[in-house]
Amino acid sequence: MTENTTFFLGANTPYGFRSLFRELYDPTDGWRAYILKGGPGTGKSTLLKTIAARCGEAGVGYETIRCASDPNSLDALRIESKKICIADGTAPHVLDPKYPGAVEKTLDLSTYWDDTRLRENREEIMRLFAENASAHRRCVRFLQAAESLSRDVRRIALGCVDTDKIERYASRFASRRFGAPRGVIGREHTRYLSAVTPEGIYVHRDTLDALCEEVLVVEDLYGAVSAALLGCLRRYALGAGLDVIVCPCPLHPDAGPQHLLVPHLRLGIVTENAFHRFEGTSKVRASRFTDAAALRAHRSRITFSRRTEKELIEEAVSACSDALRIHNELETYYKCAMDFDSVTRLAEKTAAEILS
Repeated sequence: MTENTTFFLGANTPYGFRSLFRELYDPTDGWRAYILKGGPGTGKSTLLKTIAARCGEAGVGYETIRCASDPNSLDALRIESKKICIADGTAPHVLDPKYPGAVEKTLDLSTYWDDTRLRENREEIMRLFAENASAHRRCVRFLQAAESLSRDVRRIALGCVDTDKIERYASRFASRRFGAPRGVIGREHTRYLSAVTPEGIYVHRDTLDALCEEVLVVEDLYGAVSAALLGCLRRYALGAGLDVIVCPCPLHPDAGPQHLLVPHLRLGIVTENAFHRFEGTSKVRASRFTDAAALRAHRSRITFSRRTEKELIEEAVSACSDALRIHNELETYYKCAMDFDSVTRLAEKTAAEILS
């Protein structure tokens, strides 16, 4: 990924917060990592933005990882050309050194705060941390309920799908676009292209535009066809020696790809549903693989489930928004206790190290 791209590497899911931060770097392949530690409002995201700006000024491409709890905040940068990443290693995406010094360097921003000022506000800080955790738990409970309904609809839809027809379509598509096996297996990267955030379901459309000149949109309201089709295409692409970016659905993180990107071919295959629409160069409808009459027999049940699922996701978004409001209140206590001049000097020094 040489273009400047943006993804999530953590997401709120029905199973709690799912972190993919170990995808950031491979210690066995010469990568180095800077891991940031510190509390809310201590300047981690600002430090990352400073380094991103210096990389941009130097013409060095990078991958930006944004925070699902606040898409305006950065969680990490990944600079593939230099095999270096810089990441916020605090909860919920805890990242600790595996090979301290040899691979990872910890930048501890607590060095620059005034313990005395934080202790003076101890009770309020503890209360806000507890309220923030409670809001995140509420978000997860709503997502669990939504996923239960969505899973029921998927199960119904899958019973009406001709999976052999999907396999034949995938085989023809792969033969035409991926070519014959090259004797090597492609590499697989996992990223979230979308996430449930305080701003609703947030999709990194700019990343799709940056990586893909051609976008095949799989129009699938229920997810059964797209999961099966993209799962087949993932297998064929890897078998043809092509690197892929697999993007799971935050509501069904273990159900296979929701979106599949093949950067070498400048190709994206994305799922369109009630929560996100896409402009594509071509479209395939799930209905071509589905027994419409069999599906109509379950219409009232599906309609109820989809309507209720949408309402539950709206409540999850509201809980996310509450968590962000509380987090922002927490930040005020830490900001008042920080020496940000020192954090700025650390950011510039780290940027210089990376670019040298």
